[in-house]
Amino acid sequence: MLLSNENISFPQGALFSLIAILIVFLVLAILVLSISLLSKFKFKDDKKEKVAAPVVSAPQKKFSVDDIKDEDMMVAALVATADFIEETKKTDARVVSIKQIG
Repeated sequence: MLLSNENISFPQGALFSLIAILIVFLVLAILVLSISLLSKFKFKDDKKEKVAAPVVSAPQKKFSVDDIKDEDMMVAALVATADFIEETKKTDARVVSIKQIG
């Protein structure tokens, strides 16, 4: 009846379209659920805590704000400090030396 060349009425076409849309959303829901379940079974090695880098001893010359020559150097110092705090999970840090390369 449905596979023949006869005309399909509007209510039948709307019903077929609705069923097709529901099937697509059902498949998408199954994919989302399966991916979310698989993401919970990650390997435990990914969450290993990194070993903190050793702290470098203070240089001979005392560091001051006058050693920073331009804005780029200030941004580099701030980014390096933020990165150090993020990696070592310390609550405070201070810049002990800075050197311009190039």
